Parts: sequence; C-alpha cells; structure tokens
Amino acid sequence: MKKGIKKYGVLLFSFVLSVVSLAQLALVDDLGRFVKFDSQVQRAVSAAPLVSDYIKYLGLEEKVVGVTDWDTSIESEKIGDMFPLNIEKIIFLNPDVVLLSGGFQEPEVERLERYDIKSFVINPVSFNDIYKTITLVGAILGEPEKAVELSSKFRQQFLGIAKNAFLWTKKPTVLYLMVQSNVGEMWTAGTGSYINELIAYAGGLNLAAPYSGNNGFFQIGPEFVVAQNPDIIIVDSYFEGDETAKNTLLNAPQLKNVKAIKNGKIVTVDGNKMSQASPSIMDVLIQLNKYFGDNR
Repeated sequence: MKKGIKKYGVLLFSFVLSVVSLAQLALVDDLGRFVKFDSQVQRAVSAAPLVSDYIKYLGLEEKVVGVTDWDTSIESEKIGDMFPLNIEKIIFLNPDVVLLSGGFQEPEVERLERYDIKSFVINPVSFNDIYKTITLVGAILGEPEKAVELSSKFRQQFLGIAKNAFLWTKKPTVLYLMVQSNVGEMWTAGTGSYINELIAYAGGLNLAAPYSGNNGFFQIGPEFVVAQNPDIIIVDSYFEGDETAKNTLLNAPQLKNVKAIKNGKIVTVDGNKMSQASPSIMDVLIQLNKYFGDNR
C-alpha cells in the first residue's frame, strides 16, 4: 500500500509542478473552464461552505478575506448569501479569486466575470474528486507541495479503512435516508453518489446501490424502506441534540417492522459533513466504519 501511495503522491506532485512552474498558474475548474492566475493569490473569497472545508483542511484560512453567512468553518468578513452573491461586497473586498461550488452557484460565474472578478468552480462528487480538489485548492492558494502531502495523507487514511472493511466476512445491510418530518418525502443515495462509496468503504452493503438518480440521489417512499428491510439506517443531524430525522422514522407506523427500526439501529451522522464531498467526510467514514464493525 505504501508503495502505491508514494507513486500517487509523485504523480500529483508532478501535476502540480507542471502548472506552478510556469510563469503563470493555469488550471481547469469543474465547469471545464481554463483559469489563469498571473500572480500568486493572496486574497480569496470562499463563496461556499464546501470550499471553506478544503481551505481549512489545508490550513490556509489566512488567505480568505470573505465567506458567506452559511459558513461555520472560517472566521472572516461575511458577504451574505450563497445565491445570489453580493457582488458589491465582493468588489469591496477586492479578492484575487472567488472560489465557488457547482450546481446552483454556476450562474454566479457569469455575474462575476462582468466585473472582471476571477472565479474558480469546484464540484467534487466522489472520493477521487476529493483528492484532486485538495491539490487544486492548495495550488491556487500558493501551497502546492503542502496540498499534495495532505491529499496523499487523506488517501492513505481512507485506504486503510477501506482495506480493513473489505476483509470482513459479514457486512450489515444499510440505507441512508434524508428525512425530516414526513416519511413520504425521503431521499436516498445509490450508484453515482459519494455516499454510496462512503457506505461501501466503511464496510456496509448499500441497499440503494442498484438504483441511481441525479448524481446518484433519488426520492423514495416508506414502501421502499420496508421492501429493502435494512439492518442499519443512517440519518442526518444538523445541530447538537437534533433527533428530528431519527424520531420521524421511529414514529412512522409504516416502518415499525423494519429491522433497523425494531432493533434501534439508526445511526445519526453530522449532516453538514455528510452533505458534501469534502475532507470532513473522513470523520463520517471513521464513525460509520466503527458502527458497522460493531453491528456485523
């Protein structure tokens, strides 16, 4: 394993050097845009909590001059909502680049370009994307070597957990459910989602894996949960003491005979970390790996 990790690190480092060694940094973002940096970035606006999670993992918070009101990772000047962005406030902060996430923030690129504000979009949707994005953000913020090292460290930790779980002879069946107050409006994650990867790498058998949807996520009803009858159900919590999702499932008469409900095998994870493919997902991977291992 160590040999493979070393090779991976060398390849990443070669990639980063290939762009950093030029007089100007040139990278392709997740919209396929070729973005050039004529000088080193000293002032960055993080326009999404996803972006801030990468910056915090890299320990480069000092380069950030602005974050959205939704940000809990980095202490900096607030710029308002994620969409639409407060262009006037961003202009006032005079950033070298605005780092955005994909999806609903993509239209903001055109708005920023009208004012000659450089932007770079990240949209990681898999564990491989996490490794890549760590190196991209690190290169943009002037620490390519540190980024390669941390990306390799993340991958090494992930592989250690996944390899151990792969050797388990018995694995629990699992469903991830996004639910609030109504079991008639639930979502789950199948093939094509990073959560499907997460469950597999943690040592579980995702019962939604045969199905897919937009980026792997699709809507289901209680009948789907009953039919799949998982050993374990994963739900989100967004603040300390939040048991909304768990209680909704426990109080749903349609689900009373589901194994995970009957046996109290509902594991609650941090929804802020679970909701994005970023370095913080490692905390969830560690938690689920231990829970699955204890409940095989």
